[in-house]
Amino acid sequence: MTTSDFVGSLAKGLEVLQVFDREHPEMTLSEVAKATGISPAAARRCLLTLKELGFVTSHERRFLLTPRVLRLSEAFLSSVSMQEVMQQFLQELADATGDSASVGVLDGTDVLYIASVPVKRSYQVTPTIGTRYPAYATSLGRAILSRSPAEVVDEVLDASPITALTAKTETDPRRLRRAIERATRAGIAGVEEELAYGVVSVAMPLLNGGGTAIAAVNCSTTPARTKLADMVKSRREPLAKAHSQISAALHQHPVLMHSVLGSGGGLRPARE
Repeated sequence: MTTSDFVGSLAKGLEVLQVFDREHPEMTLSEVAKATGISPAAARRCLLTLKELGFVTSHERRFLLTPRVLRLSEAFLSSVSMQEVMQQFLQELADATGDSASVGVLDGTDVLYIASVPVKRSYQVTPTIGTRYPAYATSLGRAILSRSPAEVVDEVLDASPITALTAKTETDPRRLRRAIERATRAGIAGVEEELAYGVVSVAMPLLNGGGTAIAAVNCSTTPARTKLADMVKSRREPLAKAHSQISAALHQHPVLMHSVLGSGGGLRPARE
């Protein structure tokens, strides 16, 4: 795409929408500007435009999203039902292991959940469709990076604000790279209480025809039920089965495959 084809104001508006999340449901103008890296004047124009369109509202000096933002995903969810296609296989994985099961893709430096089957357990982390977590601290993220081009791994780790989410979070870039390399050799990635306390998970990458990861499937439980080393052994077979089933389903549904391919791929190119 040429520079003349890129609509900067649209890009800034979408960036503004994406800075609101579970930790930041309400933000001031200055907070939005700082989070997006755009000028306060541009942030103000974006927020007022989004407010006029009904996607944003305000309370005193703080802005927040409205339910209208769900319209942005409505067409995608109705025409490309990831959850519907993957539900059966994730449910079988959950039934076989007693774990929650999910599929995620790489979106920037995060893992974005596109399908999930929870179990009735008291988790601190209960991802649903649209949930995103830092790739470096998740089994899904490390699984995807384990079968991604070296430049994608470099981009994600270099751009990630690597911080300790728990006392067990690996924050050393060199050790993170070694963990990804181990996952490449083993064909499976795992983390234990690095994203949140009380969560242990393992994941396998879903590959395109060229052997590059386009997504990953995982199962997640608590260390009280099983430790990471045991989980890698005991979940490998049911996870591999789900991996095979989901891979086949993606190849049988070209729209799904193209959608997954379009959603992943590491960082978005920077624009002025």
